[in-house]
Amino acid sequence: MADKQSGEVKLVVLTPTRKLVDVVCDEVYFPSTLGRLGILPGHAALVCQMGTGVLYFNHGGTTTFMSVSGGVADVKDNVVTLLVDVAEDAPSIDVSRAEKALQRAQLARSGRNVEADIATAGHDEARALARIEAATLHSGARKV
Repeated sequence: MADKQSGEVKLVVLTPTRKLVDVVCDEVYFPSTLGRLGILPGHAALVCQMGTGVLYFNHGGTTTFMSVSGGVADVKDNVVTLLVDVAEDAPSIDVSRAEKALQRAQLARSGRNVEADIATAGHDEARALARIEAATLHSGARKV
């Protein structure tokens, strides 16, 4: 476990059904409803609502990317606990499926699909974009 003087942060990512990540790392970046937050060792304690976007963290010279959406973040004593509604590890993201979901959401938001819920379509669009971005970052096509 990372302690206050270690220069490391422990990251735990949990969904309602399982623990996805439990690792000590150098830094953590995640989406909140107020924007992207970066957590370094010694960060002040905080609790905030998670947004939709890309979670990434650096450990052992490697950066890991995940798509996350919704939930709560808790930061205290160099431990970052993310209780997320939905999370997907970048290597497991099916980009073509995410692109199709993005097209469906954009069609729903355009108003051409009268049965679509615009708010839900906006959330679906954000999730699809986050999945595509995480997969793209993982593939090395874009630097953070």
